[in-house]
Amino acid sequence: MSALAEGLVKNGHQVTVVTGFPNYPQGRVYEGYHIRWRQWEEINGVKILRLPLFPDHSRSVIKRALNYLTFSMALFFLAPWFIRKPDVIWAYTALVGLPTLWISKIFRAPYVMEIADIWPDTLTATGMLKQGLLVKVLDKFGKYIFNSAAALTVQNPGFQPCLAAKGVKEEKIHVVENWADEDVYQPVEYSQELADQHGFSGKFNVVFAGALGLAQGLDTIVEAARICLDNPDIQFVFIGDGSCLSETKQLVGKYELDNVKFIGRRPATDMPAFYAIADALLVHLRDEPIFEITLPAKTQAYLACGRPVIMAKRGDGNSLITEHHCGLSCEPANAGALAAVVREMYAMSLEEQKVMGDNGRKLYLAQFTKSALLTRMEAVMRGVTY
Repeated sequence: MSALAEGLVKNGHQVTVVTGFPNYPQGRVYEGYHIRWRQWEEINGVKILRLPLFPDHSRSVIKRALNYLTFSMALFFLAPWFIRKPDVIWAYTALVGLPTLWISKIFRAPYVMEIADIWPDTLTATGMLKQGLLVKVLDKFGKYIFNSAAALTVQNPGFQPCLAAKGVKEEKIHVVENWADEDVYQPVEYSQELADQHGFSGKFNVVFAGALGLAQGLDTIVEAARICLDNPDIQFVFIGDGSCLSETKQLVGKYELDNVKFIGRRPATDMPAFYAIADALLVHLRDEPIFEITLPAKTQAYLACGRPVIMAKRGDGNSLITEHHCGLSCEPANAGALAAVVREMYAMSLEEQKVMGDNGRKLYLAQFTKSALLTRMEAVMRGVTY
């Protein structure tokens, strides 16, 4: 989202971002920030209005609900007083649907909604909510918000039939895939110093980077590492943070695995160097129907850096990798299958692995650059203002 805002500014637009105080992914407000009624700042030409919220990113349904609700209330009651009339509003997911609709009506400005997840379907798929009255209410609410938008953008064509089933007109739905910033994500030279520093040297390193949450099904990765213990060369590396980090470490400790490493969260600018010392980059999601049409954003970053990918999920992501020969794939939530494809890639020659990485880089340049997709998003916004 920051890349979108900064890209629009570079293209000559005035952009104001209304958001909360930074607390992701640990649910703690970042150092240097204190929650207050409002705070203005400017980053790379983007004006930012921060509003109060209850900071949380735990697995507690009540705390997560408070996080969403407090920010939505701040948007609803405070934002209209502090922002100028916009030409168009861009909103991220139906979670902020009600205040977005309210602000849209106050200023008589159309809104475009980015659909990164189909709500409430994703909530039930991750186990955050069970099927019942609340889910039915949220589903009706989502349908109303989707149909009130001037346009919806989705990150994957597979989202289109899901939204059509909720009554959204086909002409309102625009595919704008996730991108990876070409100024950040690109192939870099192997750093022996970095490899030595983090224990990569002499190992076949399977790296999983990004959010470590419920949707990622991290227990399957740990089980796959357990199966691979008989090969001392294979090592699994987690780079990131999230609500399931602690329990994943506990599971590794329970099994006394010495082939799993945790590096922690790193800034995006560090990641190409880590990818360069990895042998395979892993994507895994839980085995739920809603995730078959989901392509995690890490995929584009992996491809951009020209490293072979292991795609452990069903659906579109699996097809993308296999059809373009960018790596190997297997079904999700199957530790045996994941261990098997890791062993298969380990057995390949360096040249074979390089060919897969090069194919991924070509795919990225053809479909997932920021410059191309920013132009597409800008066109969607212009289209609803005329």
